[in-house]
Amino acid sequence: MQGYKEFLESLQKMTDVRLNIAILLTCLAAIILSSPDHFILDPVPKLIPQSLILITSIRLVFSVINTIHTMISKKIEKQKLEAQALIEKQNKEREKELLKDKISSSIDELDVFQLYIIKKLIGKNNASHAKGATLFSLCNLNITYVVATGERSQSVALTSIAKDILEKKFNNDISQLEKNAATRAFNAMAEKEISSFKLLLEKDVTKTTWTDRSGRLHYSPSEYIFRNFSDSIIFEQPQKGYEYTLNSNLRSILEKY
Repeated sequence: MQGYKEFLESLQKMTDVRLNIAILLTCLAAIILSSPDHFILDPVPKLIPQSLILITSIRLVFSVINTIHTMISKKIEKQKLEAQALIEKQNKEREKELLKDKISSSIDELDVFQLYIIKKLIGKNNASHAKGATLFSLCNLNITYVVATGERSQSVALTSIAKDILEKKFNNDISQLEKNAATRAFNAMAEKEISSFKLLLEKDVTKTTWTDRSGRLHYSPSEYIFRNFSDSIIFEQPQKGYEYTLNSNLRSILEKY
């Protein structure tokens, strides 16, 4: 009897579903095939297979319930993950739209120096420019990013959002942005500076140096003013030495002063 008890305990520890089904079917077959007055597995007590039927039935029902619970839990977890992924996607899209609006507003307010760099980048993969506040500000506004860095210059490119805005909103034509930026620049200038710039309206090319009889080079007062704006969209680019030509797009703006 002790041996049967140990055998029963060992079977109770078996949780494999297929094994439990096999035990259940075997016990059922043994009971069904036995006559009322004689158990087919005699001398094994009939109580043992009956107990096993109960135990395996409970295990199988538990397995079914556990499987259903697992499936429902996985489905709920999947739905949660999908909902979370959707929320994250919507948040990213919202953040991207906010960033796009912010960059678009920043482009509208670019100054004459910043537009000089932007103008060089339109239609190109990247362009090199001297390190400085202007270049740093464009990167800080997420309009450009650094491709490569040298000792005194950096190669930058337009960010994908800025490039998309310039293409779709402006059709890569920044002439109106140039006028707006030039207007802000001229409005901030002193009368002496405006007078120097108005000299550009008198000639196609304004030279700011001359040589006296002794061969000594002299600079006109305008040179010191123009030099500060040499890397801007106020002048046609590229420049030739000390010769300055007004950006033809800005003539009508300067004539108002």
